[in-house]
Amino acid sequence: MEELGHEEELQRPEAPPDLVESAWSGAAYSLRFAGWPNLRQLVAIAVATAIYTVLSWLSSTLLNSGVPVVSWLFVAIGFGIPFAMWFGGWAFVVAYIGNFIGAGVLTGMPLLQALPFGATDLIQLGLPMLFYRLLAPRFGVDPLGKDVLTLRGFLFFLICGAVIPNVLGGLYGNFVLVSIGFVPTNLFFAQWAIWSISNIVLTLIIGSILLTSLGSVMERFGLTIRNALN
Repeated sequence: MEELGHEEELQRPEAPPDLVESAWSGAAYSLRFAGWPNLRQLVAIAVATAIYTVLSWLSSTLLNSGVPVVSWLFVAIGFGIPFAMWFGGWAFVVAYIGNFIGAGVLTGMPLLQALPFGATDLIQLGLPMLFYRLLAPRFGVDPLGKDVLTLRGFLFFLICGAVIPNVLGGLYGNFVLVSIGFVPTNLFFAQWAIWSISNIVLTLIIGSILLTSLGSVMERFGLTIRNALN
């Protein structure tokens, strides 16, 4: 009888795990400081920064909406957000250099005006990175967004990767442009709507393609940043 009871105890199903804490069981990504990136990672970050800068410049000039530096289709954002998710704390470097130089200085914006405008992408790229590093595992979502084609992954990406960052980034960016005289005050809300909606759509289309097609490749070759900087 004692052996039978012991056997039943072994076969008894375990209590369900805490879904909030253990929903994600893949590779861990965090914001803790654990050293500096290796050479391959630095090269990948530098290449991403260069690509984002060039795309920001092309988007702001060739696809201009008629208002200086405001683009109908800021294609760069679709690349920038995956870059941010892959490179952790370096997202802020990619974001600021890309926007300050690409959408600012190279478009003819004066240096003192480009300095605050460059911070726009600290919001648009920084927030998705923070959301995915801090919240994705708790919601059972891949921290690199590789599951963006699943329902849960898409909803998380829609809210935390596309809507919130681009709406807030567009609000700040247009506030700066109005403050420095690039956008007339009466066009603030119209330009904000154009900025936000187009960026959300581009993020969902281009971002989803990059995350699902290249996320695993970046991770496999050790190019993603798993901690804050390495």
